[in-house]
Amino acid sequence: MPPKKLDSALAFINIPSDNPAKSRDFYQQIFGIELVRSLTAQEGYHAPISDDGIDIDVNPRHSPQETTTAFLSVSNLQATLDAVKAGGGKVVWGPEDMPIPQADLDDYKKAVKEIDGLDVDSASLGRAAIVVDPGGSQVGFVQLAKHTHKHFAVGDFQRPLDDHRMKVHERSKELAKKRPR
Repeated sequence: MPPKKLDSALAFINIPSDNPAKSRDFYQQIFGIELVRSLTAQEGYHAPISDDGIDIDVNPRHSPQETTTAFLSVSNLQATLDAVKAGGGKVVWGPEDMPIPQADLDDYKKAVKEIDGLDVDSASLGRAAIVVDPGGSQVGFVQLAKHTHKHFAVGDFQRPLDDHRMKVHERSKELAKKRPR
């Protein structure tokens, strides 16, 4: 069975906080890696937590209802949001741009070129939205700017699911057919 390349990948987990600095310190201790200041206008922090391109983000809480949210990378955010609505889901935030502050842009461009060998193609990390599915669960979708694809292991840098994962999945489908609904 050939490896399967999906049109989505877990990009980051956002943890909203009433005190981002205290939460940063907490997660640094838990994960054993320094969370660094994010390239956003707000006080936020991030660090890689997986070799698969997954980051943990700690950002200010925007509303009391905001919960920890997994953000899945998609190649076309608008098409995804249209599918969400058609499938009975609801967009509850966004889509919004994730701009890189002008004061940080030159340093960011140099770092991306030096580390990833890529040119920064915009003054944004991409566009994102948060949706609620028909079952009431919240998830984020993000269309990442091309220059971030290597960092998050998406797009041309995404690894397909390996043979082992696909065999497990196919076997799970067979077993599920035997289970009563």
